[in-house]
Amino acid sequence: MNYRYLSYLFIGPILLAITTTSATARDFLSANGQKLSGEVIKYYGDYVLFKRSEDHQLFRFKMEVLSDKDQAFVKNNFAPDREDVPTLPRPLSSRDIAKFALGVDGLVETQLRKYQQRPNKTIEDEAFLRRAYLKIAGRIPSLEETQTFLKNGRRTTKRQELVDQLLASDGYASHWYHFWADILRAKERMQGAAGMSGKPYVAFIKDFVRTNKPYDQFVRELLSSKGPVWEKGNGAVGYYFRDRGMPLDNMANTVRIFLGTSLECAQCHDHPFDRWSQKQFYEMAAFTHGVGDARRKEGTENLATFNKLVREEQKEDQKLRNVARGIRDIIQFGVDDPGKGKIRLPKDYQYDNAKPNDELEARTIFGLAVELDENLKEIGSREAYANWLASDANPRFTSVIANRLWKQVMGIGLIEPVDNMMDDTTATNPELLEYLDKLMVALDYDIKEFLRVLYNTKTFNRASPKEQYSLSSDTPYLYPGPILERMTAEQIWDSLLVLTYPEIDKRKVKDNPAEYERFVRYSEMSGEELLAEAMLMSTGGKNMMMNKDDGKMAAKAGPAENVNCPIKPGRAVDPGITVVSEGKTIAFCCNGCKNKFLANQAAPKPKKGSKATADKSNGMMDGGVTYVNAREARASEIGSPAPVGHLVREFGGSDREQIQNSHRDASVTQVLSLLNGYVEQKILKNKKSEVLKNLGTAENMDDKIDTIFYTIFNRKPDAREERDSKDFVKKFGDDAYPDLIWTLVNSHEFIFVQ
Repeated sequence: MNYRYLSYLFIGPILLAITTTSATARDFLSANGQKLSGEVIKYYGDYVLFKRSEDHQLFRFKMEVLSDKDQAFVKNNFAPDREDVPTLPRPLSSRDIAKFALGVDGLVETQLRKYQQRPNKTIEDEAFLRRAYLKIAGRIPSLEETQTFLKNGRRTTKRQELVDQLLASDGYASHWYHFWADILRAKERMQGAAGMSGKPYVAFIKDFVRTNKPYDQFVRELLSSKGPVWEKGNGAVGYYFRDRGMPLDNMANTVRIFLGTSLECAQCHDHPFDRWSQKQFYEMAAFTHGVGDARRKEGTENLATFNKLVREEQKEDQKLRNVARGIRDIIQFGVDDPGKGKIRLPKDYQYDNAKPNDELEARTIFGLAVELDENLKEIGSREAYANWLASDANPRFTSVIANRLWKQVMGIGLIEPVDNMMDDTTATNPELLEYLDKLMVALDYDIKEFLRVLYNTKTFNRASPKEQYSLSSDTPYLYPGPILERMTAEQIWDSLLVLTYPEIDKRKVKDNPAEYERFVRYSEMSGEELLAEAMLMSTGGKNMMMNKDDGKMAAKAGPAENVNCPIKPGRAVDPGITVVSEGKTIAFCCNGCKNKFLANQAAPKPKKGSKATADKSNGMMDGGVTYVNAREARASEIGSPAPVGHLVREFGGSDREQIQNSHRDASVTQVLSLLNGYVEQKILKNKKSEVLKNLGTAENMDDKIDTIFYTIFNRKPDAREERDSKDFVKKFGDDAYPDLIWTLVNSHEFIFVQ
């Protein structure tokens, strides 16, 4: 069977098929006699896509712009394309999923045959179950989840149903957040800003994954974002705030993330390995020029009075100045400028194509040219830039995200590195990447539906090679199955949690909305009221509201009424560390205890009548959600990035300083963490751990061994493993079971995605 033909047969009626002749540059004439040097890329409907010879810029214009002779030339030499790709209905039907998955598999198998390779065998249900949970939900399945899936028998739809279940789960949102957070370098604490100023940005990314917002819409919202950081629902401005004071770096990161093109070198000089010039980089940077250090002007009029009063009140009061800075940051951080659309070259510019300090207008490096209104009245340059970048007409936008997602599913991209494409870069399977591009456009950039197709392919269902593939290999990887790869740091941590606690997807860290509420209050307060607020806070007061009617404080900090710390009762208080709560001044032994108290006060309380109970091991339970200490929650809950010293960081979790700088390199610290750390303390010495509870339900030696293997490996032991395990138990009795658990968790099989 001709799989290549079959793939296009399936996708042809629905997806856009690009069919053009090989274009050659020539001179064209416009209807008014003007010469146009370049080449026609394609035409569709009444429009022509034209690449100018001078600078390779792409222009879209109506056919009637050309002379009659050249109109005839285009029509005679180019097959007409449809302008738009019809959008597929979502969610995809089972039939559509099977159809598009078959199209993917056909192109994979064609490439394998071309290089005289064969696809790997299809994996068993046990292996598929574990792979699906790790790839989609970021963790191994629990014993109950394993048993439920395996008991479904040989139903032909069970794997597709499992994929659907996992894509709809909280685990999917938790796991895939890491993918985006690593790319976007999401940090809760931004450099140079007070407090958790990156938290709204993190929340925005999580909401994008959870709600499955279309990818192109998400990108446009990031790049065109405006407004205050702490305004609810406005977390997208964190994208610029993340690089506050470094707009050129932000531009370079943007092009690398969303267009897979490395422009960093062109900031200071012409690119040494690609065709990009420093002038072209600055022309791109003109779109976002004006963002600056992300300090707002609108809605901050009260700060002028506030700053003056602070300076007059206490020049030497460091506490007051620090508090004032925090108030100032909450009000003023954000993005106001829509983009200037113009920028000046640096004073040390040294190339012949322009002069130092020349003013440049915004201009795209490839794809359709963006024409800006002279006065930027109708649309700001950043919004125009966002629309250009996140367009299906942009030649790299769709390919980059399709390639990134393919890599996440199969372990290696069709183009590597995924973010360093050049003009001569070729995918290992160009036809497959083109197919994926068209599918992504037809799905209207629906990430979840795109993944649903990939997870249902035969390729994803096939066994991994026995050895890890190296990107330095001379032989391209052609996908006989997903590559063998070690779990990410987050997958390791979340899988260990599965062995420790029940229903880990419901383990959450309480959100503290105080900053959002403070932003609203501070924005409405006068400079005088802000000063009173700052003075109260600097002396340890907690009730920070002013009575606007008479200008008096709602509460004042008096002498502390306690001698022992309420958080750590055995410790004496420091009289200088206090808060005012419900009219009483409460003192603490340290600022850490004070902050814990404030967090508990600000945290949402269980609603009256709700089923909320205290669990000593797991924290507070509310409506099925278990609120826990951040260090014991799923990786997506413990902080962005994970704290230094946490197991996630030890196993290579990103510090979110650079784009996708997580790693899976082995180290002695990792070995010790598993040998003597979490496994020993949290799993084996904790009688309430899930793996020990599961063991306690087994009635005999055979059941206990099977239970351990199903809990940790999600499969039954093979004949050799069963024999060796029985011999071990017979020799050491019940003491052997914890050792068996310890051995399996520390094995290669546990830590690798097979």
